[in-house]
Order: sequence, then structure tokens, then C-alpha cells
Amino acid sequence: MTDSQEFDVNYAAEQLRRSRHPFRRAIKRFYLDAVLREVAGSTVDLGCGAGQLLRRLPVGSIGLEVNPALVEALKKDGLEVARYDVGEDAFGLAPVAPGRFRSLVVSHVLEHFADAAVVISALLRSCERLGIERVVVVVPGLRGYRSDATHKTFIDLAYIDRNRLRRVGSFRLAKSRYFPINTERIGRYFVFHELILVFSAR
Repeated sequence: MTDSQEFDVNYAAEQLRRSRHPFRRAIKRFYLDAVLREVAGSTVDLGCGAGQLLRRLPVGSIGLEVNPALVEALKKDGLEVARYDVGEDAFGLAPVAPGRFRSLVVSHVLEHFADAAVVISALLRSCERLGIERVVVVVPGLRGYRSDATHKTFIDLAYIDRNRLRRVGSFRLAKSRYFPINTERIGRYFVFHELILVFSAR
């Protein structure tokens, strides 16, 4: 087993262990409810991780995940998941069948990219091509962003405006809100504060 494979396996095991902890599951459910309120119909969960959201998405939804060990574990649980190679596909969403899905969720993924604006634009244009009507983006508040050394881009509404992302192709930013308290300032002090952005093609 190579170092990268060992990392994949160990990381997957830790993610799965944490997802099964009763207290974490209860708290996570509260946050997932906020995301689920924004999706419509069958959904693509990009970066589905340990599958907490995927398990609750509408029938016909799929997960895309970079970690092969997580993909294998979720498939054993009966979930529809595909391995996603970001470097090879460049957010073209090649595994996604055109016309099959209405929504896409990308939660706590974009902050890991130095070129997050390019990624957002690419995803929205890919969704337009695939007939996906709604894209739900979840990113951490400032304290949550600073709590993880792997985070590379802080995304807030000012970032969206600086990079002219309120409109991309047929998509427009239809809704933005902070959770669990709809105030940006809370995110400066509370790690588990999130910004939810909803892009709509309608």
C-alpha cells in the first residue's frame, strides 16, 4: 500500500467513525436539515465524504467523491457513489448524466481550492450544460475557515462580488444566508457557522 493509499484508507476510516458518533450525528442532522431545505429533486452531492447528506437526499441522488476508500465503503452501504478525479475532469462533471438531476450540492469543498472562483464558475457552467437547475454551496464562516490549515480561500459575499459570481451563464445567486444564525458576524467567533449560497437557473 502506497502512502497516498494509506492516507485515503485512514482518512476514510476516521470520517466514517466520526459520522457514526451519536452526538455528532445529532448535531450534523441539524445542519443537514438546512441544506436539504434548499435542494429540489434528485441531487448530485459533490464531495459526499462519509455520506451523511447523501443518505437523506431524494431518491435517485448520487454522490461524487475523491477518496476511493470512502467510495468503496458507501457503495457497500448501498449508496450510489462514483469516484471523482478533480484533476482529470476539471469540474466538467463527466460522471453526471445530462437531464437526470435537478440539484447539485457542494458542501465544505470549495474553501480547499486556491482558485475557488474558477471552480464555482466551472461548476455552474457544467450544471447549465447538464440541465441542473439549482446549485447549493456551503462554506465555513471566518472562524471555521481559519480553523483548518487545508483551507485556501475564504468565501463570503464580498468574494462572490469581487469575482462577479452573482451571475454565471443562466445561473444567478438567488439566496444567501448564514446558519445557524443569519448574521455574518457570528462566524468570526463560532467555528460551526456556515454561509449557504443558492444559485438558480430559473
